[in-house]
Amino acid sequence: MSWAKAWDWTRILVLAAGAVLLAAIGWNDNAELLRYQPLGIDFLPMWAAGHEILVHPSRVYDFASLTDFQHPYLEHFRGLRPFVYPPPALLLFAPFGLASFDVANLIWTFLGAAVILAVMARRVASPRTLALLVMMLGPASLLVLVAGQVTYLVAAAAVAGLFCLKTRPVLAGVLFGLAGAIKPQAMVLLPVALLATREWRALGASAATVALAVLASVAAFGVKPWLEWVAAVPRFEHFVMTAPGLERGMITPTALGGSLHLDPGGLATWRLAFGAAALVMVWMVFRKTQDPARRIAALLGGGLFITPYAMHYDAALLAPAVALMLTHRSAPGTWLTALAATALLCCAAIPHWGAAAVVGFTLWVALTPEMLLAGRLAFAGLPAPRASGQEAAT
Repeated sequence: MSWAKAWDWTRILVLAAGAVLLAAIGWNDNAELLRYQPLGIDFLPMWAAGHEILVHPSRVYDFASLTDFQHPYLEHFRGLRPFVYPPPALLLFAPFGLASFDVANLIWTFLGAAVILAVMARRVASPRTLALLVMMLGPASLLVLVAGQVTYLVAAAAVAGLFCLKTRPVLAGVLFGLAGAIKPQAMVLLPVALLATREWRALGASAATVALAVLASVAAFGVKPWLEWVAAVPRFEHFVMTAPGLERGMITPTALGGSLHLDPGGLATWRLAFGAAALVMVWMVFRKTQDPARRIAALLGGGLFITPYAMHYDAALLAPAVALMLTHRSAPGTWLTALAATALLCCAAIPHWGAAAVVGFTLWVALTPEMLLAGRLAFAGLPAPRASGQEAAT
C-alpha cells in the first residue's frame, strides 16, 4: 500500500471514529437534556408566533401571552419563551402555525437538515459522507436539531450565497438578503464583506431582498408588529443577559467577558475591541482570499463577535467550514490542523467557556493564510486562491 493510500485510510478511520464518538456524546447529552425540556423547545415560540400572527397578532411580541399559549407543550419546563425574530420571519413561520406542533416540528427539523446537507454535499470532497456526519453530529449542530433552531436555514443561505458570489452575484445577494431578513445579527457584517470584494450587484440584490421582505411583512401583517418588535428587542436582550441559566450557554465575546468578571467599563472596551477586530477581519479575509472556510468563519463568526447574545447552537453556523476543511485540506499537516479546529468547535457547548472555543475557532480559521496551511488550494466551484505577496510572507 502506498503512503498516500495509507494516509487516505487514516483520515477515513479517524473521521469514522470521530463520528461514532460524537454520536455517543450527543446521544448521552441530549437524552439528559430532553428529560427536562421538550423536543423542539426553541421552535415552539416560532410555531406559536406563526399561529398567533394569524389569530391574535398582538400576542406575538407579548412575552407573557405567547408563553401562556405554549404552556400545554412545555411539560415541566418553566420560564418565558418569547419570540423576537423580526416580522419578515413571520412570513416563514406562519405556514407552520397552521399545522399541529408535532407535525410542524417534524417538518421544520427535516427541512433544516435537508437544506444544509443539500448545500454542502456538492461542495465537500472525499470522504464526503464522513465529513458531513461530523458536521451534523457536533454538539452545537445536534442542539439545532433537538431544539428546533433556525440556524441551519440561515447557514445554508449564507454558505450558498458565498459559493455563487462570483458566478451569480444577484442570486448570492438574494440568498444573503433572505438570511438577513430572518436573522439580521447573523449577517451584520455582510455589507463589509461585499464592499471589500466590490460585489455591487450582490450588495444591491441583498438590500432589495431585505426591502421586499419588509414590504411583504407590512402588507401581510401591517406596521404594528414592527413597532412591537422594536420595543421587544431591548426587553429580550435584558432578559437573556440577566438570566444566569442562559448566560452559561452563550458563545459571544460579550459572554466571555462576563465569565472573566470584567467591570462595566472593561466590558465595554472588550466589546468595542472585538467589534473592531471583526470589521478588520472580514475586510481583510474577503479582500485576500476566496477560501470558503475562511470566509464562512470571518462572516458568520465575526457576526458573533458583534452581537451580545448568541447561544451554543449558533456555533453550528460555523460547522460548514469544518466539512470544507476536513475534505479540502488533505495534506497531513493541514488536515491535522483542520481536525484540531474541528475539536475546538465541538467545545462550543461547554458551559461558560464555549465562548472561548468559538472565538478561538473563528480567529484561527479566518486568519490563518492558506499559504501557511496548504499553499494553493482548489475548492469545489471556486478557483484556487492566489495569495498576495503579503499573504505569502505571513
